[in-house]
Amino acid sequence: MRSGQNMDDSSNQQNAVQAAPDAKSLSRALYDDKKAVSQLQSRLSESAGQRGRLVRELRQVRTEFAEAVVRVRELKALRDKETASVKELKAKRQEANEALKIAVGELRKASEVKEAAVSVLGKSRPKNARGRAKSPEQLTAEIAELELRIETEVMPFEKEQQLMKVIKERKRQVDSSKSFLNASTAWKDAFAKFSGLRKESNSFHRELQQHAASSQKFHGEMVLLIPKLKELRKRREALAGQLGKAKEELDAADASLQQKLHNLAELREQLDTAAAAKQKEMEAKKREQAEKKEQELTEKLKSGKKLTLKDLIMLQGR
Repeated sequence: MRSGQNMDDSSNQQNAVQAAPDAKSLSRALYDDKKAVSQLQSRLSESAGQRGRLVRELRQVRTEFAEAVVRVRELKALRDKETASVKELKAKRQEANEALKIAVGELRKASEVKEAAVSVLGKSRPKNARGRAKSPEQLTAEIAELELRIETEVMPFEKEQQLMKVIKERKRQVDSSKSFLNASTAWKDAFAKFSGLRKESNSFHRELQQHAASSQKFHGEMVLLIPKLKELRKRREALAGQLGKAKEELDAADASLQQKLHNLAELREQLDTAAAAKQKEMEAKKREQAEKKEQELTEKLKSGKKLTLKDLIMLQGR
């Protein structure tokens, strides 16, 4: 009864082993999956390295782009400030030029008055002992001296009349000298005003040119940065696209790796199951052989046949 049961168990184990996948094919599949896992790990490492490089490059490009944008804004602010100064100085220069036009007319008029006074004065102005024209002070002193002579000296009527004519001429000359001095003073004032306004206008013009040059300089620097900004924006977009693609490849490689690792674990489990089944099969065969031999020995004992040394050793090992 026991022997029959053992034979049934052995038969079932053999059927289970035959139904299980072949160990050789499982080992081959395990080897292929290990190879695939190694390749996927290399691919994953390469993809991760590429993604890291792209991230660093994109970060650098974004930093450069942000710095360029800040610089463009700074240059624009500086340019606008200089342009505003130019506009303000143009208004001031225009105002100074308008005042200068008026001053030119005043100076021209003062020059005409002065020239007329010089012309009148030059015709009748007496000269001193050195040959220079007498000043109004000298003429006034001469008038006082002549008047004193008329008052203190006894002289003929004709002589007195002559002196009176000289006094009258000298007074006219004093008036002409005073007119000349007034005209000269007016001319000097007009010239000083003209000179000050011209200096102010020139100062505004020089300052305006300086601010205009600075404005142009800042504008030129800003214009030079525009192509760089466009290039950096283009690189940023390209890198962002490459990074997205690299991420997709990385995710795909990781998913494939996880699937292969799962398959690998299943194959190892199947190999372990096959090995255990093989071990059970071998143990069942040993038991079957031992039971068969035991049955043969029992038959020999029953029939009275002589037992061999091998049979005796086997009986002792029971």
